[in-house]
Amino acid sequence: MKKFFMAAWLWGVISLQSMAQSVLFHTGDASGFPYRIPAIATTAGGELVALADRRPCGRDIGYGRVDILGRTSSDNGTTWSEPFDVLVGTGQGSDTGFGDACLVADREREELLLVCVAGDVPYPRSTIEHSQRMVSIRAYRDAPSGTWRWDTLTDHTASVYQHLFDRRVNGLFMSSGRICQSRRVKVGDYYRLYAALCTHQGNFVLYSDDFGRSWQVLGSATESCVPKGDEAKCEELPDGSVLISSRKSGGRYFNLFRYDDVQRAQGRWDTPVDSREAPGGICNEGTPCNGELLMVTHRGQAYALQSVPAGPKRTHVTIYWKALSHPSDYQTPLSFASHWQGGYQVSQTTSAYSTMTLLPDGRVGFYWEEDERSGGYDLVFRAIPLDDILR
Repeated sequence: MKKFFMAAWLWGVISLQSMAQSVLFHTGDASGFPYRIPAIATTAGGELVALADRRPCGRDIGYGRVDILGRTSSDNGTTWSEPFDVLVGTGQGSDTGFGDACLVADREREELLLVCVAGDVPYPRSTIEHSQRMVSIRAYRDAPSGTWRWDTLTDHTASVYQHLFDRRVNGLFMSSGRICQSRRVKVGDYYRLYAALCTHQGNFVLYSDDFGRSWQVLGSATESCVPKGDEAKCEELPDGSVLISSRKSGGRYFNLFRYDDVQRAQGRWDTPVDSREAPGGICNEGTPCNGELLMVTHRGQAYALQSVPAGPKRTHVTIYWKALSHPSDYQTPLSFASHWQGGYQVSQTTSAYSTMTLLPDGRVGFYWEEDERSGGYDLVFRAIPLDDILR
């Protein structure tokens, strides 16, 4: 069977560039600094919170000062607040920079959790002795003012490196974009969170039952669920299993965790699959790039959405999709990776990292890096009807 998505725009991929979109952070604005790395969430009250890296150093974490900024929208992304600082790097020491944010809004409370990378060492040179830091910060809705109040910073580095992995991994960080919150597993006061780690030893998945105050490894802490993986995302399948999608050159790596005991988070990972080797699998020509994985239900039908540049290289960001009509469509990593049915081209130009969230009005809020220049991109938001994506 001919591979699907070799060049997405040649396969009738839909492009609706005339749709209204907003540039939330503009590389080339008055600050003179580049912007990168989108993260977005929809709160329990229906507000959108969008984050981005501002990079005075012009590069990634470890090369100088990096800040995390935010904007909010209460009308499905039609209008946005002015940018505000969330975390500001000092340019030196352990707080040199904060970046690569991943974000989740609790489905019941007006509460946000942001996890990010911090420090003064870049990922390729991060070691156990001199590591990038994994830190988090929570936000709560301030009732009198209606604004978000950001709490104090929590450092998880020692507990993750030493207690979870017994110093067996290094270069560890949580992949940027969206943290997955379960729709069905609730232990205590919160629904379970899932987040993917990128390490020099491959991917691992962490889960939290207390909204990020503490984390545990899902499955093995000694064997990676995607040994060749890079930046990755997690999602919950319709039956409650956990899926990881990891970046690679062309296509994705997929793997699947099935529970034996949900409450105790006991179960096992399957064997990872390269989507380029699956019949009808995602086979884009983009270079390795972070994207987003999102499960949606539309007109009574479950779908998986996967965003990634179609290529060549980091261009033509596209949302690929597959209907999950029967459990056999996602019974194994290979069945999930096979027979993707369509794609919606979002970008007509250079474009890279992307993420998405479901809006209160049922559309997909898509947030991505567009038009590369000067070490950064414009970070652009568009609300896209599911009927358009799933044509």
